[in-house]
Amino acid sequence: MKKSILALAVLAAFAGAAHAQSTVTVYGAVDASLSYTNKIITSGKETGGQVALDSGLMKGSRLGIKGSEDLGGGLKAVFNIENGFNVDTGEAGQKGLLWGRQAFVGVSGNFGTILAGRQKDVLDDIGGITSPGDFGGGVSRIHSLNLDRTNGERVNNSIRYNSPDFNGFTGSLIYGFGEEAGRTGSGQSFGLGGLYANGPLNVGLGYFQSKMGDSKNASDVNGAAACNGPGKNGDTCLKTWTLAASYQFGPAKVYGSYSRVKLPLTAARPDYNPKDYNFAMLVDPKRKDPAYKPAEKADFAIGGPNNESSQTLDVGVNYKLLPALSLISSVQLTSAKFVKGSNGRLVQLNLGAKYDLSKRTTTYAVLRNLRSNDMYNVGTASDRIPGANRSQTGLNAGMIHSF
Repeated sequence: MKKSILALAVLAAFAGAAHAQSTVTVYGAVDASLSYTNKIITSGKETGGQVALDSGLMKGSRLGIKGSEDLGGGLKAVFNIENGFNVDTGEAGQKGLLWGRQAFVGVSGNFGTILAGRQKDVLDDIGGITSPGDFGGGVSRIHSLNLDRTNGERVNNSIRYNSPDFNGFTGSLIYGFGEEAGRTGSGQSFGLGGLYANGPLNVGLGYFQSKMGDSKNASDVNGAAACNGPGKNGDTCLKTWTLAASYQFGPAKVYGSYSRVKLPLTAARPDYNPKDYNFAMLVDPKRKDPAYKPAEKADFAIGGPNNESSQTLDVGVNYKLLPALSLISSVQLTSAKFVKGSNGRLVQLNLGAKYDLSKRTTTYAVLRNLRSNDMYNVGTASDRIPGANRSQTGLNAGMIHSF
C-alpha cells in the first residue's frame, strides 16, 4: 500500500513538472442557425426562396488544439492545428482539409514570434476590428468575395513573423512559397501590416499581394478567385490593402474600414463590342443575338475577367444595451471597376442582436439585405446567388457555443 502511494506521488510530481514546462489546450466553437434567403437563382434561371440550416455564419465552426513548451532562456515552442467543419452536415470545411483553418508550428521569445505552415495574414487581424468581427462570414462576400482578406484567408507554405508588443503596436510579415521548381516567383505571396490597440482605440493597416502559380502549389488559398486573368505564372495577380479603426465610446463601439483590391491581369474580352459591353444589355432577356454571351464568361462580376479593381467602405456600431445584450449594425458599399465598362456598385445593410446565455453560449438574430447596380449580385452566400436580380435578403437566427 505504501509503495503504491509512493509511486502515485512520484507520478504526480513528474506530471506536475511536465505541465509546468508545456501546455496543450483543446478548444472550439459550434455555430448553427436557421435561415431564410429569398431570390436564389434556380436551374431554370428563375428565383425562389430557401429555408435552410446554416453552419458558421457568425463564427466558423471549428475544433482546434494549441500548445506551447518552455525551452528555457525566454524561448517557447508553439503550435496550433485547427479543423473547420459544417455542423449541418458534419463535413470538413475548407474543401475537406483535415486542418483547413490553420496548421502551424513556431518559436516565440523576446524577439517576437516566428510561425511556419498554413496560416492567416495580418489583414484578418485588422478585419476583426470592424464588421467581420461582429457579423463574421455574413459580410465576407460584400467585401469583394473576401479578396480583401478581412474575413480570414489562408496562406499555404508560409512563414509569418509577429513582432513583440511595443506599447500597443504589433507588426507582422508573411511570405508564402509557391514551391514550383525553377520558378521562385510562381505562386508566391507576401504581406505586411501593423495593428495598434491601446485602451478604447484600435487602428490597423495592412497590405497583401499574390502571384499566379500552379493551382496545386500557389500559396494564396484564395488565388483562384483572383489569378484568373491572361497572365503567366509569376505575374502579380492580386494587390490589396485595408485601413481600419474602431473606438469604444462607453457602451458603443464605432468602427470603420476602407479596403481596395486591384487585379492587375484583368483585360477586356477579345470579342469586345461597345454595343454589348454594358450591364443594362447584359440582363436583357429578349436579346437573342448568338454573339451576345458575356454572362457565360462572368463579365460584370467581382473577380470576373473584366473586373480590374474594387473598393469597400464598411462602417458600423456595436451597442451593449445590457450586460448580456448587444445590438449590432453595419453597412458596406463596394464599388467595382470594369475594363471598358461602367462601374458597378454593391450595398449591404446588416442589423442584428446577440444575447449571451452564459460566458460560452450566445444566441443571435441577423437580417441582411444586399443590392447591386450595373453588375451581378454576389449573393449573401456562395450557394445563394440571385443571378441578374438586383437585391437579396437573408435572415438567420442561431446559437454559438464555444469551449
